[in-house]
Amino acid sequence: MSDVRHQDVLAAYLERLKAAVDAMPLERIAAMGEILYRAYQHGQQVFIIGNGGSAATASHMACDLGMNTAAPNRPRFRVSSLSDNMPLVSALANDLGYERVFAEQLTNLARPGDVLISISGSGRSPNILEAMRYARERGATNIALLGFDGGDAIELADEHVLVPSSEYGIVEDLHLVVDHMLTAYFKERLRAEEPPPR
Repeated sequence: MSDVRHQDVLAAYLERLKAAVDAMPLERIAAMGEILYRAYQHGQQVFIIGNGGSAATASHMACDLGMNTAAPNRPRFRVSSLSDNMPLVSALANDLGYERVFAEQLTNLARPGDVLISISGSGRSPNILEAMRYARERGATNIALLGFDGGDAIELADEHVLVPSSEYGIVEDLHLVVDHMLTAYFKERLRAEEPPPR
C-alpha cells in the first residue's frame, strides 16, 4: 500500500470521527453533568465500570472527576472505578463468574441515591447489565455511555449518551471526549459557586 493510500485510511477515520462528534447529543451530556453535580452536592458515591478499553476509560474518568474537585475547603467527589482492583475482579470472576464482577462489588458499596456510570461499546456485556440491574434494584441512578444501538443497557439507563457509530475505535474515542466534557462542565459548575474576589 502506498503512502498516499495509508494517508487515505487515516483521513477516512478522521472524517468518521468528525461526523460522530458533530452528532453528539449535547443535551444528554448536560443532563449527565447535572446528575453528577447533584450527587456531588449530596455526598453520594459514583461508581464507574467498563471492560477492556472501557475499563481504561472508567479509570480515566474516576481520576478526572476526583481530581477536579480537589481544592481547599471544598468536599471531594466520592468517585471510583470498580474496574481497578484486579485481585478482587479476578477473585470474583473465578468464584462467581465474570458476569458478577461489578454487581458483587456494588453489593458491598452501593446505597440508594448513588450513581453508576456504565461504559460499554455494545451495551450487551453481561457484567455491565448485571451491575445496572443491581443498581436499579438498590435505588441508584444508572448513567450509560454506549455505542452501536445501545444494546440492552440503553433500556436500563436513567440517562445515556449513545455515540452515533458502529465502530469501536470511534465509540471509545468519544466516550473519552464525554469524560473530558463532563469534567469541564463540572469544573464550571464549581467555579460558578465560588464567591467573587473582594
